[in-house]
Amino acid sequence: MRKKSDVILPVIAVFLVVAIGAGIWVLVVNRQPHTPSQDAPEQAKTFTMNEVAQHDSKEDCWAIISGDVYDLTKFINRHPGGDEILRACGTDATTLFTKRQTQEGQPVGSGTPHSEAASEQLAKLKIGILAKE
Repeated sequence: MRKKSDVILPVIAVFLVVAIGAGIWVLVVNRQPHTPSQDAPEQAKTFTMNEVAQHDSKEDCWAIISGDVYDLTKFINRHPGGDEILRACGTDATTLFTKRQTQEGQPVGSGTPHSEAASEQLAKLKIGILAKE
């Protein structure tokens, strides 16, 4: 007479082979074909300074920071510094963001650079780059 373990171990082994095989099959079947364009970065939309300057209000606020264009409109009401963000609307706000100073060197808010967390939030608002003129 056979022991129970003589039957159970081969059944478990067969089950594992079938489960692993099914998992591999699912991965192969669902794999997306690779195309070279997947490796290339998406072409960034470009905007001119004049285009950005047209978005200069609380209801429609774009800003340029370090050559990138951001739509700040939906962030205005969440900005920890309140309405100070409105200074950026329609302008090159690089100095305002990086140094918290006006173009003339006047401190804005704390007068210290924005945090890494602020930079991460800003990155989510990027809509393009400033066109080379």
